[in-house]
Amino acid sequence: MAINAGTGTLTGSAYGDLSAHDAYTIQKKMLPIAKRLLTFGRFAQKEVKAQGEGLEIRHRRYERFPIVDTPVAEGITPEFDVLQQTTLKHTLEQFGSFVNTTDVQMAAASDPIVQIITERQAQQCGETLDFLSYKTFRAGTQRGFSNGSARNTLSTTIGGENGTFGASGNAASTTTLDAAIRTLERNDAMKMMDQLNADDGVGTSAIRASYIAICHPDLRVDLERIPGFVSVENYADQSDVMDGEMGSARGIRFIGTTQAQSFKGAGASSTDVVNTGGSADVYPVIIMAQDFGGCATLGGKDSIKSKVVAPKPGPGDPLGQRGTVAWETFYSCIILQDLYLYRIECCASAI
Repeated sequence: MAINAGTGTLTGSAYGDLSAHDAYTIQKKMLPIAKRLLTFGRFAQKEVKAQGEGLEIRHRRYERFPIVDTPVAEGITPEFDVLQQTTLKHTLEQFGSFVNTTDVQMAAASDPIVQIITERQAQQCGETLDFLSYKTFRAGTQRGFSNGSARNTLSTTIGGENGTFGASGNAASTTTLDAAIRTLERNDAMKMMDQLNADDGVGTSAIRASYIAICHPDLRVDLERIPGFVSVENYADQSDVMDGEMGSARGIRFIGTTQAQSFKGAGASSTDVVNTGGSADVYPVIIMAQDFGGCATLGGKDSIKSKVVAPKPGPGDPLGQRGTVAWETFYSCIILQDLYLYRIECCASAI
């Protein structure tokens, strides 16, 4: 089967009316687009389930051995350690969507309709999977608040500011970030990123070994007001900058994505911060250490399938007026170690 670049005309049988070759060609373009949008899944453990092996995913977590603080006595065999293993299970679920096409659209369009639709669907797929990951990982139990002790009391930014900059506002601090780092370090949570050393360039800064935090870009202006915050343009090694990265503070590197959506109107009454109906919107900031979670797909290069059905006569469509362009995938993610996740809840200043 072939795709006519001008009209989008299709013939064939596999993957709807796509041949295996054309399906591979489309999916080869879809996967990089979708993967670029996988902000959360980028840092999780990856598991690829082969087709035909079921949908259940198993992760094994091995616990640390205890510290040995008793000397070995001469001639006496010491107690042995036991490797403690915890098996964590989750199940792949199917996701997908489709667009209706018509014979008139395919015949009259001057643009390559199928290509345009599949590119948009690749973006839709990536954003969908990223949001599913976000919903899973924001459910971790370790959390802290920029003020108060509950979500409905929140009215300050991640730096503890009330949202009013200038003489009438309070100064930003690192208190909220420091509490998160202390919790993770007490849990022996390992940093995600190695230290970046400063070079001889003017204005470059060393970046300590860091955890990764993912949050909404609405928080960028508040992050930049935190004492010691280093913007990405001041990193000594620009090759190490990650997609969406905004900067670093207190051993945390921050990445922005619009999939880290806020809880609308869930905070306290305030119009000094971004709000809904006079109640503050609450923004989660997900801080991750190594081995915090896992994501799984079904099939490697075939994990995102594109399916095209050309308009052709059939039951209920005797004139062959309607067709579809669709995508589908199987995906799931899980928190592997809750002690290696920390969620800050805060507000965003109203600019």
